[in-house]
Amino acid sequence: MKTMLKSLLAAAMVVGFTAAASAAGLISIIVNDPANPYWLTEGNVAKAEAEKLGYTANVGAHKGDTNTESNLIDTAITNKSVAIILDPANADGSVGAVKKAIAANIPVFLVNAEINQEGLAKGQLVSNNAQGAALGAQQWVQAVGEKGKYVELLGAPSDNNAATRSNGYATVLSQYPDLEKAASQVANWDRTQGHDKMQSMLQANPDIIAVISGNDEMALGAVAALKEAGKLAGI
Repeated sequence: MKTMLKSLLAAAMVVGFTAAASAAGLISIIVNDPANPYWLTEGNVAKAEAEKLGYTANVGAHKGDTNTESNLIDTAITNKSVAIILDPANADGSVGAVKKAIAANIPVFLVNAEINQEGLAKGQLVSNNAQGAALGAQQWVQAVGEKGKYVELLGAPSDNNAATRSNGYATVLSQYPDLEKAASQVANWDRTQGHDKMQSMLQANPDIIAVISGNDEMALGAVAALKEAGKLAGI
C-alpha cells in the first residue's frame, strides 16, 4: 500500500511541481480520516515526498465532511499554498471546494478518489479499482468456493470507489449462479461500522458462508463480529 501511494504522490509532485521547485513554498495536503491506516499513510507519504522536493507541507483531515473540507481549502488559500493535494470527501460535494482553490490560482491534485467534474483538478491519480476488485473477487471465489450465501460490506456512497469496487466484484461473482448475495450494507470504509453491520447481517442471515468487503478496515470489523459470534472458523 505504501509503495503504491508513494508512486502516485511522487508522480503528482514531480509532474506538477518541478517547474516551480526553485520557488518552493507550502503544499497543503488534505486527507480523509487518519484513524484509518490507509489515509494516515497517505498523508504521511505525501508530506514526506513534498519535503524531499524542497517544499514545506502540512496535513489536514476532513473525515468525509464537505464543510470541513471547504474550511481546510480556505485555510490553504489564506496560507498561500502553492498546491493542494486532496483526497476528496465527496465525488459531487467536493467540486465547489476544488473550484475555490482553482479560482485562487492554486493547482489541486486529487489522489485516491475522483470528483464528478473533469478539467478542474491538475490531475486525478487513482488506482484501477475495477481491475483490483475483479482480481480480488477471483481470489475470493477460490477460497470460498462456487456455492453458498454471502454478504457484502460497501464503502461510502459519496466515494465513487465504493461503487467501482462493488461492481468489480459483481463482474466476477455474477458468473457463479450458485453464489447468492444474501445482503449488503454500507459501512463507510469504517471498522466499527463494519463490525456493527456484520452483526446485523449475520443475525438476519445465519447461514452465510462468506463476506466480501470494499476495504480492509470494514473487513477487520467483520472479522471481529464473526469472532464474537463464534462463526469465524466457518465463514
